Amino acid sequence: MEIIRFQLGSLRSNCYIISEENRALIIDPGYESDEVLKYIRKHELNIEAIYLTHGHPDHVGGVKQIKDLFGCIVYAPHKDRIWMGKSSYNQIGYEIPVDVWVHDLETFEAIGHVFSIYETPGHSEGSTVLHVDNILFSGDTLFFQSIGRTDIPLSDPQVIYQSIKRMYQIFDEDVLVYPGHGKPTDIGHEKKFNPFVRG
Repeated sequence: MEIIRFQLGSLRSNCYIISEENRALIIDPGYESDEVLKYIRKHELNIEAIYLTHGHPDHVGGVKQIKDLFGCIVYAPHKDRIWMGKSSYNQIGYEIPVDVWVHDLETFEAIGHVFSIYETPGHSEGSTVLHVDNILFSGDTLFFQSIGRTDIPLSDPQVIYQSIKRMYQIFDEDVLVYPGHGKPTDIGHEKKFNPFVRG
C-alpha cells in the first residue's frame, strides 16, 4: 500500500492518495488540484472512494471535481453534515456530493482493505479518524505535537482532549499518524511529547 501526500490550498491541508496496484482511495481532497489529477492519470489509478475526515471547507473543496471525473463513492461523517449540506456553515457554495454518511465504529472496504472509522469530536462535532493496518489518518484531531483548533464554530477544547485520550487508549504506540496538516507522527511520540494531550 502506497501513501502519497499533497498539500493543497492556502491552508496547506493534507490530501492523501492511498493506492494498491492501480486501485486508490483519496482522503480529504480539500481543493481542486491539477497536481492531484495529473498524478491519478499518470499512474492510471482507479479511484474507488473518497473519505472525508470532517466537513470543513479546506478538506472537502475538491470532492465534487474528483467525483464528477471518476464516479467514486464518497464517505463522510454524518455529524458534520451541517458543513456540507444546505447550511450557512457550508462555505463551498454547493452541497458536497456524499453517498454514504458514516458513524463511530463503522467500516468500509476499498482497495482490498477494511478501513475503520472512529469519531473524535472536538475540532468539529463530526470529526473522525480513519484506521487501516498500522496507519491512522487523523484529520484535524491530532497533529505532530499539536491538536486541531478549538476556537471555531462547533468546536470544544474539552471534547477534543477526551477524543485524543481515547485514541491513546485504542491505538498502539507504533501506529503511524498521517494528520490533516503538517508532517506525520506516531501515537507513541504524541503520548510523550504532545504539549496539549499527553498519554
